[in-house]
This record gives sequence, C-alpha cells and structure tokens, in this order.
Amino acid sequence: MAGVYGEINSRADYIRVLRGATALVRRILARTPDNGIMQRIDKELDAMRRWTENGREPSHSQRSRIDVRLIAARELSEATGEVGELAGKLYALNNYFEDWPTDDEAANATDDDFFDDE
Repeated sequence: MAGVYGEINSRADYIRVLRGATALVRRILARTPDNGIMQRIDKELDAMRRWTENGREPSHSQRSRIDVRLIAARELSEATGEVGELAGKLYALNNYFEDWPTDDEAANATDDDFFDDE
C-alpha cells in the first residue's frame, strides 16, 4: 500500500523504515558532516527510535514534537537519488509516528482517511 503511511503497514515496517532512513542520513552525514539539515533529521530520527524502542508507545507530546515531514517538504522536495528516497521515508515515518496507528489501521489506511481528519 502507498497511502498516507507509504510503505509502513505495521510496527515492524515502521522499525524497518526508521532504520533505513537513519542509515541514509548517516551515509549523507559521512560525506557532508556539517550538513545542518541532515544533523537535525538524524536527531529527530534518533528521538523517534528512543521513544519507540522495545515496543514503547510514544506519548502524545512526543508525537507532536517530530517534524521531519516539514523538513522534507521545505528542504528536500526537489531532491532526487538517495536524498529523494530519504524524503519519501520521512513523509511516511512522520505520518505514522504522529498518528501511531495499530497494525490493522496502518495496513488499511488510505489518503482519504488522513484528509478526512483535517
């Protein structure tokens, strides 16, 4: 499914995509260590990992503090290649993290569900 959560249809998918996004960011930072945008994304992805490790559910406050989707939209929207791939992962991760759906909700979510809530 490629709805509001992109490739994320479960908590296991969330963990996989979070790991993949973190690996992409760190590869980019290895080449450009002074990249402030990537440093900020790395910090937020690390917070997402810490707040959800070992099956922990992030608090509403924590879920509202993540804004990698906004960073991706502002800073990476025209990107291609690995940075473009990262942007797609950030959109999906932020949407999933903010909503924190059950596996069933994530697997059956559509863009219409997301836009109906707004």
